[in-house]
Amino acid sequence: MTKNTKPKIQKDVENLYANNGWHTDPTLLLLAMTEELGELAARWLAENPGYKKSIKDTDPIPEEIGDLVTLILAFCNTQGINFEESVQKAIKKRSKQK
Repeated sequence: MTKNTKPKIQKDVENLYANNGWHTDPTLLLLAMTEELGELAARWLAENPGYKKSIKDTDPIPEEIGDLVTLILAFCNTQGINFEESVQKAIKKRSKQK
């Protein structure tokens, strides 16, 4: 992927990470994604009856999803992956699985 083909949202995340001096090591990003996915799952469980999880331990679901997607975009940037192309390929693949 060349820089010119990088979607705007990926450029925004790349700038966010660069401007804040945040880690872009792929291994650390994968670990952070795992953490954010755990927080999303915890929030979901806290908001649904029958589960014993404190809602105060997590952000609202839209924020947790935003955290996770931002990390995924940062990981894509480190690997030269075009996020939009990846999503389009996944949609096409899944639409054939009906």
